Amino acid sequence: MTGKQKVAVVGASGYTGEELLRVLARHPRVELTAVTSRQYAGQTINQLLGAQALAVNLTLENLDPASVSGRAEVFFLALPHGVATEYAVPLLKAGKVVIDLSADFRLKNAGKYQEYYQEDHPAPLLLKESVYGLPELYREALKNAQLIACPGCYPTGTILALAPALRYKLIRPETIIVNSLSGVSGAGKQAGVLYSFSERDENMMPYSVPRHRHIPEIEQELSNLGGEAVAISFTPHLVPLVRGMLTTVVAELSRPHKQEEVQKIYEEFYHHEPFVPVLPSDRLPETKRVLRTNACEVAVRADSRTGRLLMFSAQDNLGKGAATQAVQAFNVRFGYAEATGLL
Repeated sequence: MTGKQKVAVVGASGYTGEELLRVLARHPRVELTAVTSRQYAGQTINQLLGAQALAVNLTLENLDPASVSGRAEVFFLALPHGVATEYAVPLLKAGKVVIDLSADFRLKNAGKYQEYYQEDHPAPLLLKESVYGLPELYREALKNAQLIACPGCYPTGTILALAPALRYKLIRPETIIVNSLSGVSGAGKQAGVLYSFSERDENMMPYSVPRHRHIPEIEQELSNLGGEAVAISFTPHLVPLVRGMLTTVVAELSRPHKQEEVQKIYEEFYHHEPFVPVLPSDRLPETKRVLRTNACEVAVRADSRTGRLLMFSAQDNLGKGAATQAVQAFNVRFGYAEATGLL
């Protein structure tokens, strides 16, 4: 597709919203026509981002769904869960393309949403219409999607680490254990002692155990990959980083597999995926190599001593875990080269 798309970012002042603006401001196929923020309404994008968005001369506005609807054809929603639906419903009725970065449309089961978010889903009928915004698995469906539900950061790293193993039945799904380490920006811009510098610096901690909100999203997608119901043990951790996420997955092998075999399966599975580099057998993922990119490094190790498969991923939680992945899905939806604006 040629030309530019008129794009609006709703909720632009959070960490994810700011990252979206940085990427979209330099995207050659995007014309930013509206940027909203309740907190920073009246400020310019230049005031918010400085030299990172000098090419965009827009003022942040506090716009309701009806007011913002006429300003663009594509809407990125960087809003909290629940609030995103308030914008998505009228925008979809107006024929707009909605790319939602909240958790509102990721789950197909409204009961699971209620169970993990402690509230009824505000638009359950839309759950069937949404397309999960992980291009590596849903590329064809994304090409015609009106509502794209961008994955969470923990699910992205976990799913990409596990996808080849489940698709090719290298592991016993009932034995999956996931440990993820996340930079503090994954919690968003929120005040509180827990997120203060003096609490987070030189400190690491697990949290939201054993029922983190991303568990049903991860299990939903892993079940689709494996063709059977999958339940996982998942432990997230906060580590003293601003951004970056490292995930380690362990599962029992379905039968003895040599390293050369699993390495080849992973390399072939992601052979045509430019943003999922499979590292060779002498290297492991590191967060520093993926910061401010859309890459998710993946590695796999067959441990013959224990009969387990070790799977690893590293990504930027604000990049492939949020904003840049949303832009990758946008590129797929409108027929642009997937790396457009992301390199």
